[in-house]
Amino acid sequence: MFRKYDQKQQFLLPLALEDFVPENHIARVLNDIVDVVDITAIESTYSKEGCPAYHPRPLLKILLYDYLIGIRSSRKLQQMTQTDTAFMYLAAMQKPDFHTICRFRSTHLGPIKEIFSQVVTFCKEMDMIGSSISIDGTKVKANASSRQSKSSDALEKEIDKILKESIETDKHEDEIYGDSTPYQIPEELVDKKKRLEKIKAAKKKLDEEKLKKINITDNDARIMKHKDGSKKPSYNCQVAVDEKEQIIVAADVVNEENDLHQIEPMIQNVKNTLGYKPTIVLADAGYFSYENLEFLQEEGIDAYIPDNFYKAEKEGKTRKFRKSLFTYDEEKDCYYCPAAFEIPFTRIQKRKGEPDLRYYVCSYCSQCVLKNACTKSGKRTITRDPSTSIPNYGKNWTLKSALVNVFSMRKPQTDKNKHELKIFVFTCFHSWFIEDIWNRCTREHLMEDMRDKLNTEKGTEKYQKRMSTVEPVFGQMKQDRGFREFLLRGKRKTGIEFVMMCTVHNIKKIADFIKREGKNLKSMLKMIVGGGSKGWNKGGIRARITNTLC
Repeated sequence: MFRKYDQKQQFLLPLALEDFVPENHIARVLNDIVDVVDITAIESTYSKEGCPAYHPRPLLKILLYDYLIGIRSSRKLQQMTQTDTAFMYLAAMQKPDFHTICRFRSTHLGPIKEIFSQVVTFCKEMDMIGSSISIDGTKVKANASSRQSKSSDALEKEIDKILKESIETDKHEDEIYGDSTPYQIPEELVDKKKRLEKIKAAKKKLDEEKLKKINITDNDARIMKHKDGSKKPSYNCQVAVDEKEQIIVAADVVNEENDLHQIEPMIQNVKNTLGYKPTIVLADAGYFSYENLEFLQEEGIDAYIPDNFYKAEKEGKTRKFRKSLFTYDEEKDCYYCPAAFEIPFTRIQKRKGEPDLRYYVCSYCSQCVLKNACTKSGKRTITRDPSTSIPNYGKNWTLKSALVNVFSMRKPQTDKNKHELKIFVFTCFHSWFIEDIWNRCTREHLMEDMRDKLNTEKGTEKYQKRMSTVEPVFGQMKQDRGFREFLLRGKRKTGIEFVMMCTVHNIKKIADFIKREGKNLKSMLKMIVGGGSKGWNKGGIRARITNTLC
């Protein structure tokens, strides 16, 4: 009726580690990948003298698998090496304690980051990466309390409070011990001294960077607003995800709340990882700026980035006339509103590090029957953002060549004498030159051109792929792996922790790809490396990675 159950039974032959996990288990995929990555940088930090250390490869395996299944505690990891068969398989039955695991993670942050690049290179060699990427960011809470974020005045008060308590403690000890010294400093005084050092360091950083507030526990974290409306000390985690298989090709952690300044560094990160720049870049409105569009144009990258009002205006949710309904007159340097009133140029707003902004203010709003549909204020204001530089026509540009080009494009159909011909060409050139200078010296056309591109069938189809490319990545990290708060502190360490999370994400994508395509991972890795799984030959992937990272 029942199968035989005997916990004391003995095996005739010993079990092999290979029997601990099923053939299609993701631990095997992780194991095969880590077996061929180059860990020379980690191995070089160990000494041949003294007691033999745990080999870094199994430590790296259990650490990455730890992140893959959503467990990041070193104490929990120590327990799993004793109770979980997948961890036993990866660690080869070795049982490092949590001190060893924690020390390994903290000591080898730099080389661990390089492993991310190697895994991305594997993906590239497996033809899992295309030419279109989506860039996005998500807020992840820092390992710090909101209550520890304080202003300069609050820090000064706490410093004074601790110093006062320290003086009182010294006075109390003098009454008890006199001129003698106790063998041990009181524990409460030691804690206060440590906190005082932290507060002074935080105060120094706050003053140097001219911040409003700083967190004492994690000085690099910043108060950021999350999607649920809460404000917490956090980091902004940036990723560039390839469209083909959702491979993360670049990752970074910044402490700026918005994404406005992240396009250029993320493109550079993609170049460093892949060795080339992407052909197409998709990003949401948080990345829109004239500077970003100009940068992407100069790089020759086809970008799809809407402005902040594009979606609202397209869905008809705006309560006032959008700017595109106002017509600009280049000769008069003014706008005309939908009611045909003239909106003249009024003033210039100076901006630090950016070109001056031109303001146009309407004086007829009080008389206009369309005012309620246009603005709630007394006067409707339109701004025009100029370019940062005068147009560059190239090294070989000359007035003569320009005149020849204009004449060839606008050649008169009737016979004219030489004098009339000169006047005609000069007039044409003058008109074209002024118009071209004006068009290039304003940046409004960048937004208008982007909107026109997004409104095309091709543009709409491409931009819709952004959400299905990058949004699932954050969902898998936060929901499936529980990555909602950093374990480490400081921008450098949190950056490495996030890269580790991105590395295991890519390993999971490799596992899914291999399973779907029915391919053998070991044979593919052997072909990519160009040798056995024990080494990296000179013509193999190690050389390609070195060239990519240079």
